[in-house]
Amino acid sequence: MEETDVKTIVKTAQARWNKAFNSGDAAAVAELYTADGAVLPPMHAPVKGTRAIADFWMGLISAGVKDHDIELHDAQGAGDVAYSNGKWSATGAAEDGSRVRFEGTIVTILRRQGDGSWKTCLHIWN
Repeated sequence: MEETDVKTIVKTAQARWNKAFNSGDAAAVAELYTADGAVLPPMHAPVKGTRAIADFWMGLISAGVKDHDIELHDAQGAGDVAYSNGKWSATGAAEDGSRVRFEGTIVTILRRQGDGSWKTCLHIWN
């Protein structure tokens, strides 16, 4: 897989993820993961499967987290697997109601599906 191809695949996946999250649609976010996908949040038990992933993201959306963005640092791939790392950022509400910025690093692994689409099978961040 060419480096430009994998970067396009990853950037497209990240843009779809940000759009779904920032629109407040946790079900649409969850659909971007494979059926056996896993989200590994810091300081939280692993979240596996479409329903659990949707519930997890709905919790953050309901808590006021928004303006999510991902800055791609690197993407590589071979065959039906692509992986990337970068920096994520979002805003949320502080206890006093003011907006606060959150950020950290992110790693995702995507797998090509039978229909040619790419979905996240593993998502971890700090």
